[in-house]
Amino acid sequence: MTEPISQEWGVRIRTGCRVSFTLIDLNGETGRRNGMASMALRSPGLEAFVLPHHTIEVEADENGSAHLEAVTALMHRLREAWQGPPAKAVVRKGLPPHTGFGSGTTTAVAVGRAYAQFAGVSVGTAEIARAAGRAGTSGASANLIERGGFLVDGGHLNPDDFSDDPRRYLVPSRFAGGGKRPPVLVSAPFPAWPVLVVIPHGNQMHGEAEREFFARTLPIPAEEARRTAHAVLMNLATSVLEADYTAFCRAVNFLTYESHFKQKQIDMQSSQVKFLLEEARRGEEVDAIAMSSEGPLCYAFTRRPQAAVSWLSELRSAGIVQDFWFSGARNVPADIDWVPVLEDGRTVIA
Repeated sequence: MTEPISQEWGVRIRTGCRVSFTLIDLNGETGRRNGMASMALRSPGLEAFVLPHHTIEVEADENGSAHLEAVTALMHRLREAWQGPPAKAVVRKGLPPHTGFGSGTTTAVAVGRAYAQFAGVSVGTAEIARAAGRAGTSGASANLIERGGFLVDGGHLNPDDFSDDPRRYLVPSRFAGGGKRPPVLVSAPFPAWPVLVVIPHGNQMHGEAEREFFARTLPIPAEEARRTAHAVLMNLATSVLEADYTAFCRAVNFLTYESHFKQKQIDMQSSQVKFLLEEARRGEEVDAIAMSSEGPLCYAFTRRPQAAVSWLSELRSAGIVQDFWFSGARNVPADIDWVPVLEDGRTVIA
């Protein structure tokens, strides 16, 4: 471990958010469970700083404040493990929490990566995710910080006693604990197709409510897990690699409207989310739409942007949609760089 280069320097990290197409195997009879198809978006993005300070401290904007306790605990844990210097973490631009952007894992791992550079420690996201108690279900957020783009991970090897009580291990990420990071099966740049991010008025599924949902829904039938795995590997991933927009939209819509677990997730959502998805299915404004994780975040693909914007504007006026905007894939890893810090603690980087 080495000291920071000087008390006049801090570290900034900027990265995108994670959106999920689907978890893959929520049955586990093959000996592995979970796995996820996901991608990184440019907007919304996360920006955080680790700055010289006399003690460990964390502050955040309104979005990032949802993870203050977890990030503070992680900073203390990493400092103790690495015998690192004290520092102040500032989440200047946080991701909307409990919405489907992977905010918890992305925030923790991003701040951990920035602190590692600040402390002069060479470590990857896998170790930081374990320290944060993350990546126990999917390695999407941790892997996307390192890679960006489109990603399919292979989930986790089941323990020997998995069959005794599958529900013990088929749990949301925050309850699974930090384990070995899932292996990456597919990692590729996502094509230059605009992504229409849509935030409908919906339910934020997290904490005990999410754990209870998993407990009463899983394991899903083995045949349904096989259908989802086939759709992800033979349709969704191949269409991304071949930049086949039509095949991609067909695969996305299958996962949204026909895959077993996604239907269970949609069943838990608000009437506004269900209305949005049904309207998207019947109309011609968008070519495909997905709901990330438990939602309410949805994201769509269209060749008719003006029609899509007009449609969503009407849904916003009707109280169905809160907000929407066009984004795109972030096909690069997180940006991590040194930034100068003034005596009053302000950075001089805009």
